[in-house]
Amino acid sequence: MIKIENLDFKIDEKEILKNIRLKIKKREFIGIIGENGCGKSTLLKNVYRNYIPQKNSVYLDDIELNDYSVKELSRKLSVLSQNQKINFDFSVKEIVEMGRYNRSSLFTSNSNEKDIDDALNQVGMLHLKQASFLTLSGGEMQRVLIARSIAQESEVLLLDEPTNHLDIRYQYQIMDLVKKLNKTVVAVIHDINIASRYCDYIFAMKDGEIKYEGTPENIITSEKINEIFGIEVEVIKHPKTQKPIVIFL
Repeated sequence: MIKIENLDFKIDEKEILKNIRLKIKKREFIGIIGENGCGKSTLLKNVYRNYIPQKNSVYLDDIELNDYSVKELSRKLSVLSQNQKINFDFSVKEIVEMGRYNRSSLFTSNSNEKDIDDALNQVGMLHLKQASFLTLSGGEMQRVLIARSIAQESEVLLLDEPTNHLDIRYQYQIMDLVKKLNKTVVAVIHDINIASRYCDYIFAMKDGEIKYEGTPENIITSEKINEIFGIEVEVIKHPKTQKPIVIFL
């Protein structure tokens, strides 16, 4: 569904991404891990075209990314980032309604009320439909933004460290919601144990390159985590899920 071939990317002549090559299948939950500054978010921004990728490097459903119009791309991709600034006092309903613009020729009047209600109900926020978005807690805001993604009806959800600055309960609540959506998910994840719990496949980055790729069991080992992050860890199996857990030494 998503294919990246030989992607290089520079900012002000500084090389950020080097020869990135990866393939992501439909409905896979993909994690991207690595230390700060390794290029994780820059890679994701090339996929949702916040940065314009070089020609013939990023493909979505075998179509070169730059060949999509803005509206066409919004039907394919939705984005949930760690710092989505909302500067105006929209209601929760209005925030979710923004996700419907790609399905309507009249953005303000043709949104489907039932679709909005269904999306809010899925994330447990229907009771706050008329509330001000700016009065919500961080976890509630993220749930509303997931509802916007649901209303958008996109096939792919891109997450850029969406659980940063949230407490533990909200972190797992958000990831549980995303997992249940049954979408193709590509997530930049700060917490290795969250990546292990939720991801089907992980790309580990270092210095702008994909250093390792594989299942959580193959990637989350003490040797590889030490190489990627430069920290001593012990990796054990979770007693119930059998997923690897990182213990920092």
